[in-house]
Amino acid sequence: MMRLSELRERLQRLNAEGFVPTERSGPTGIGHTLETRLGLSENNLPIPDIGGRVEVKATRSNTSNLITLFTFNRAVWKFKNKELVERWGYFDDTRDRPALYTTVSATDTNALGLQLSVSEDGNELFMTHVPTETLLASWDMYYIVGKFVTKFERMLFVHADSKIVDDKEYFHYDEAEILSEPSSLTFRDGFANGIVTIDIRMYLRPSGAARNHGTGFRILEQNLPRLFGKVERLV
Repeated sequence: MMRLSELRERLQRLNAEGFVPTERSGPTGIGHTLETRLGLSENNLPIPDIGGRVEVKATRSNTSNLITLFTFNRAVWKFKNKELVERWGYFDDTRDRPALYTTVSATDTNALGLQLSVSEDGNELFMTHVPTETLLASWDMYYIVGKFVTKFERMLFVHADSKIVDDKEYFHYDEAEILSEPSSLTFRDGFANGIVTIDIRMYLRPSGAARNHGTGFRILEQNLPRLFGKVERLV
């Protein structure tokens, strides 16, 4: 448990250190190094004077990475996963299997002919194969908005410059903010303007059975603050 004033002090001290070496190689190094340097044992932090637990997220300032907000598949698909891959997927030569891995947005039709749309009343989200006008999936907007608001009630969002020195990554954690008051309206509108997208991640096993890694609701890390009504700068 940590008070906000203590968190601010730790972040400011970390900022003053300049570039620090990663504690773990790979894409998760930035978050793991931040948690280690701040003395955190998990990626959500209890801060009682701002109302409860805070999700911790770190991002590299010089990259444009998508993050998964949450996944949701239950009772949304109009076809079995196997048929989805067979009819609208492709053959993955690298992994030698039929697959359907693709990002789908509402702002344009992707290479597989898929596109999102929002109902006129804003209550439903649809995924359609545009060339054949085939509805592949639909989501209850109230449910997915509720998933977002519940999971991301508060977030510590930390930015870091990164560089490679002698094949080792270094981070300078130079900005940090508390994001709160998640906006259900902005999240819903995020589909229509392309800020929030959906990733399909399916393939067929050699037996012919379908494997679904979860349908991910995704956003560029730098766009996360746009989904919140309040942003409090700490560093």
